Amino acid sequence: MIFFFKKIFYLIFSKNYNFSKTIINQYYTNKKKTIFSFSSIGGGTKHIQNEEFFNLTKIYNVFFVRDTTRSWFNNIDIELIKKNVRKRKIDYAIGYSMGAFNAIIFSSLFAVKKVIAISPQFSIHPKISKDKTFLNYAARIKEWKYPQLKFSKNTNYLFIFGDSDKEKYHSSLIPKQKNIKIFYIKNSDHETLRKIKRSKKIYKIIYNFINKGLVSPKGQFLKLR
Repeated sequence: MIFFFKKIFYLIFSKNYNFSKTIINQYYTNKKKTIFSFSSIGGGTKHIQNEEFFNLTKIYNVFFVRDTTRSWFNNIDIELIKKNVRKRKIDYAIGYSMGAFNAIIFSSLFAVKKVIAISPQFSIHPKISKDKTFLNYAARIKEWKYPQLKFSKNTNYLFIFGDSDKEKYHSSLIPKQKNIKIFYIKNSDHETLRKIKRSKKIYKIIYNFINKGLVSPKGQFLKLR
């Protein structure tokens, strides 16, 4: 019922902030590997998100993709991505929260070797997810092309979640497959990326997984100290 009223509200009072639904900035400097970085929701719908994980440009060619309508890939312009990619090989994708969801969906549509997904939602669709955190965003989505995560058998996935109930709810819906690794951060809610950044280990985790397939000593929890 709540979702129904939110849907009506956004149909009547929705605003158009005149942003392109998909913004792609590329830093292609002829490096050996290419990574796609998908932005999270950022500071709200009135603003365009920042380019996240910018330091990756020091080592990789990076395409920054911003889903400006916060649509969980449902409004992403796939043809625009194809025009930017052309015949270039895509090696990796990364994202946090909505960005992680988008990176995973991206891997189901394009050939991607590895994905690093930090605290993605398995779904925000009100008929699929019990987590109502993102109902305001779900109510704005007019067409659900991607109501939940979809995986590629040819991609290796690294998931990092907090250990709160909501985080564990989404992680519990991830299928148990050999190409999927799930780790948790102790005493963390959805602010996992902020906690990893404070430990100054975010890029070490990324590089180890990309280059070696390693994340942490064997165990369910990531060590940040």
